[in-house]
Amino acid sequence: MTALHDLQCLFRDAVFEDDPDGNALRAVSEHVNPTPGLSAADHVLIYRRAILGTLVRGLGYIFPVCKQLLGEQFFDAMARVYARMSPSRSPDLANYGEDFADFIAGFEPAESLPYLPDLARLEWLWHRVFHAPDEAGMDTSALGEVPEATVERIVFRLPASAALLPSDFPIHRIWQVNQEDWDGDQHVQLDDGGVRVIVWRQGYDMRIDELNADQWWLLNAIARGAPFGELSDSGQAADFDTLLPDCVQRGWIAGFTVPDAAR
Repeated sequence: MTALHDLQCLFRDAVFEDDPDGNALRAVSEHVNPTPGLSAADHVLIYRRAILGTLVRGLGYIFPVCKQLLGEQFFDAMARVYARMSPSRSPDLANYGEDFADFIAGFEPAESLPYLPDLARLEWLWHRVFHAPDEAGMDTSALGEVPEATVERIVFRLPASAALLPSDFPIHRIWQVNQEDWDGDQHVQLDDGGVRVIVWRQGYDMRIDELNADQWWLLNAIARGAPFGELSDSGQAADFDTLLPDCVQRGWIAGFTVPDAAR
């Protein structure tokens, strides 16, 4: 008698192996009863097609621009390779595909599109930001109540519904011109240079905004947990006293803590 766990692992291997008549499929078929018109292997293959099809469709929903640029046939074939290499480990299909961009970066048939991995990263962040929890925003009145002696220890934080992404390519434009409702200039010049963007949501309003050098520096420093004293003394921004409140007003800074101090 095969232990349940061993049988489950064998079934998993049969579903995700690349060979249409592989060793795992033949082995697990020994534990499946055939029915009239369907062999034991046929029953397993039904699950293989259903599971792989679900994962491939899920990736297509999360990465629609990548799919549009590659074409359905190419994208689905690439997604099937990924699905076999990286089966879902979550019961929630919305969590599937986090490392899809890294896979694309090493997928030789797509190497002629060097911007594609970053475009996939952008689409993944859009997906995660869209599903992130809502937040009330910065409580500026509470910020004004922080004792002067502890101001330098303030640690700001980005919204849960925000993410930063740099790229060597104008991925925000590639994404933009491939939206269904886009009716502007379709031209994208890849050698225009890289961008630094914030993908964020305010209420139901999703945005991709390009950041200048000072905004990028500040938000990255906040993301790594730099305290206010380090930010204000760094000299990195030309006008820090204007930069910080501007980022708060835009909604790019959602709150703060004062470590080792009660608020």
